[in-house]
Amino acid sequence: MPQLSAVTGLGRGFDSQLRSNRIALAGTALATATYAGLTFVTDARLLDAPIAGIVVFLGWATGRELDPDRPQVAAWSMLLTFAASIYILPSGIAAAAALVAIRLVAGTVGARVTWLDVAIFSLLGYASGSTTVLWIVAITLVMWLVTGPEAGRLRYVGLASFVAGIVAGAVLSELATADITQNAYILAAVGGAVMMAAMRPRAVVSPVDSGSGHVDPLRVGFARKTAGSFLMWAALMGGVAGFWSISPVLGALVATAFAKWFSPGA
Repeated sequence: MPQLSAVTGLGRGFDSQLRSNRIALAGTALATATYAGLTFVTDARLLDAPIAGIVVFLGWATGRELDPDRPQVAAWSMLLTFAASIYILPSGIAAAAALVAIRLVAGTVGARVTWLDVAIFSLLGYASGSTTVLWIVAITLVMWLVTGPEAGRLRYVGLASFVAGIVAGAVLSELATADITQNAYILAAVGGAVMMAAMRPRAVVSPVDSGSGHVDPLRVGFARKTAGSFLMWAALMGGVAGFWSISPVLGALVATAFAKWFSPGA
């Protein structure tokens, strides 16, 4: 929505009159109810049911960023995210940070990203205390500095945030003593393989939210690379738990790869 894009370059409006958006709301409610029902037959906690609904919605939103032209990708992403949530419930904070990060790189809002946007996004990663989120912030800022023409003079802010993120990540994750298991390498390879399968978008015709033009296919391609990088680094730095903490990104990327190979024009 133009009103929101005039305030921030990271937020997107939500029009409930659009069919794909109504599907998102219905899917979120259904995921919450289904997860609540599963608590009677599994070890899942009832208090986690709302979180399951939120992360399923985040999976939908991430799918919309990675493939703006095909709403069905977002719907598939919801199903995959819910299936992954039954196995291990992902982190709402990490999934939200990944969504905002992918949106920043994809440029789907089409509005000028302000210094406040960058500062808030960076602080989200630092305040979370999560190694996965810290790496999400660091990788995103690199991708944005490379691809975002709206960066302008904010490149200096982004560079400062990136350096701070790397330092904080190194301190919190204790890189020198990190124990990377064989499972972590396997999951990182899975993330890389899905990323390659999703590359690259042939064309993107969807307009940006600000109404100033169309989404840049090159930036959508970089957003898919960013999503794959998140998965690989989450596996290497966080192990199995880190990888599944951003399963909405995995669901969206798998759905995007499926559309890439089986939908015309993807």
